[in-house]
Amino acid sequence: MHALLAVAFLAAAPPTPVERPRLAVLVVIDQLSAGTFDQRAFSPTGGMARLKTQGYRVRECRYDGVPTLTSAGHSTLVTGTWAELHGVVANEWVDWETGEPTYSTEDPAYRVVGRDPRPRDGTSPRFQMTPTLGDALKAFDARAKVVSISGKDRSGILMAGHAADHALWVDPFSPQFVTSTFYESALPAWAAPVNQALFEAFVSQVRLALPAGGITGLNAQNAFAAVDAGSELPSEADAWQPLFEKAEVDLALAAVKGEGLGKDEVPDFLAISFSSHDFLAHEHGSDSSEVVADFARIDAQLGRLLDGLDQLVGKGRYVLALSADHGGNQVPEELAKRKVAAGRIDPKALLGKLKAEADRVLGKGDWLKQFKTPGYYATATGREKVEAAYPALRAEARRTPGVQDLLSLRRLLDGTETSALAPLYRRGAYPGRSPDYLVLTRAYWMTGKDPAGHGTWLDYDRSVPLLFIGGGVPRGEGGKALAVDVAPTLASLLGVPPPPASQGTAFRF
Repeated sequence: MHALLAVAFLAAAPPTPVERPRLAVLVVIDQLSAGTFDQRAFSPTGGMARLKTQGYRVRECRYDGVPTLTSAGHSTLVTGTWAELHGVVANEWVDWETGEPTYSTEDPAYRVVGRDPRPRDGTSPRFQMTPTLGDALKAFDARAKVVSISGKDRSGILMAGHAADHALWVDPFSPQFVTSTFYESALPAWAAPVNQALFEAFVSQVRLALPAGGITGLNAQNAFAAVDAGSELPSEADAWQPLFEKAEVDLALAAVKGEGLGKDEVPDFLAISFSSHDFLAHEHGSDSSEVVADFARIDAQLGRLLDGLDQLVGKGRYVLALSADHGGNQVPEELAKRKVAAGRIDPKALLGKLKAEADRVLGKGDWLKQFKTPGYYATATGREKVEAAYPALRAEARRTPGVQDLLSLRRLLDGTETSALAPLYRRGAYPGRSPDYLVLTRAYWMTGKDPAGHGTWLDYDRSVPLLFIGGGVPRGEGGKALAVDVAPTLASLLGVPPPPASQGTAFRF
């Protein structure tokens, strides 16, 4: 009798609550296609090995919003929305009202913290129109901690969102991490030792490159800029990328310890973006020896990060997702040597042809202004009238080698464009920011000035890796997901609501 009662009691007892992770970590490798990941990850020795053997690989993950660019991709991963909602359509666009180029995170109301100000230096997430995962956590519980770390300002800021405690990135002009007064008036105390170590590593590396090892009287910022005068910004120079990769992980672990991330019952969020991979892929191509070596370094640093999280937070108390903001192409000239149909489109030359065609149809006028990836902007005065010339503009663009199509933003937004690729570009478009006419390239062609790049509708730009490891994640592989599913999935694993505007759904392992 007693045994039967015991059995009945056990059957009626509520299930033991599952302990959820209290820290979500998002790691983004800038410009990494799923195909490139598969090529590189067959024999990893660091963090990738743990992800493959102890985590879960989502077999297919894609961006269904184009263009595939850094600012748009990072915003999509953390908001769970396409650019049609979050509004960050590119790294830079032309404002329809002012006609001026606008950087995705520029904001003159704020300034950079950590060094002397420079022109157009202020930054914030003011153009990001939907909440991030970090914003959602803050709305769920004000005690939640949100930290973002990156090699680029735009990546760090857009991953952080509006309510983050800290957003830090590598300064483009000096070897240190900085932030914005949008977030705080001074760098957090735990950042100082990392900045000091980064500067010392920089000085040591420069000293080795100088005659007799001398560095007396050397100005650090001048030396920083002089190493690779061909880079757009000093921070993009090849020589500094190993220092920054290590420093990002150092800073992330310092933030975990300094902020107590994942240590209490309130869920926290940490985002890290390795920008080095993008800098090197643009300069050398995604299949270059430089990028292969960089992937191996990131693999090692990811191993350090996971080991540090195990020690500081504890296995099972954190969950980590690894993905990319977009994929990338190889150098067209190198592909052409293999007899692959590849090449470059000259945006200025095509603009001249489109202007001439608009003049032929409409009469002489000021119709089109300039090219910004991924297309052409009309002038403020000509925007309404030039649309009448669109069929002629489209036909002219299609005659250009390497051009797949030219899509009208107006027709995308009003639903009259029926191209098979229209839904992809519609999800990535935002009125007042997107180009009026979007250039669709053929496979292996590009419009950028860099040796290699990204931004297109093609699979090598849209398909990215997605892996999870940690609390609530089984071991295995399979399934399909979209980039908008990443934030809802992390929220689900934390047991909190997803970002409220999310267009994605939580992945079912």
